[in-house]
Amino acid sequence: MSRMKLFIVVVLLGILLLTACAARQTEGQVNPDGSVNVNVRLKDFSIESSVTDFKPGVQYHFTVTNQGQVAHEFMILPISERMGMPGMSREEYDEMALMMIPIEQLPVGATAKSDYTFSNIPEENLELVCMTPGHFEGGMHIPITIK
Repeated sequence: MSRMKLFIVVVLLGILLLTACAARQTEGQVNPDGSVNVNVRLKDFSIESSVTDFKPGVQYHFTVTNQGQVAHEFMILPISERMGMPGMSREEYDEMALMMIPIEQLPVGATAKSDYTFSNIPEENLELVCMTPGHFEGGMHIPITIK
């Protein structure tokens, strides 16, 4: 009888493990072609990403959803001490961006997609950011690593 109980416990743990793996399948999932899905949620003054550790040479499929109450934009930017300071124009941020989904594509409730491949390990720190006025200063950025 005790072997039967042990067997049932092992089977139940296996089912639980498989269920947990299946639930996370879309979060940073590696596709058959080697690309990786990245789900990003933009909220008012916060960014959540299913992946924050990236590798050079891998294609990433970003699916960005605006769950906030105002329009947002999404950028991958090298971070400098001038970020969010007066004097930098929106055009300067746009030129610095490695990848960008403009504000026109991310009104409230919208989802936009974009692919990006990091070509190398950058010397500077990178972040996922929203540079809509006041949003970076309000905390709407998260660091990422490329290794």
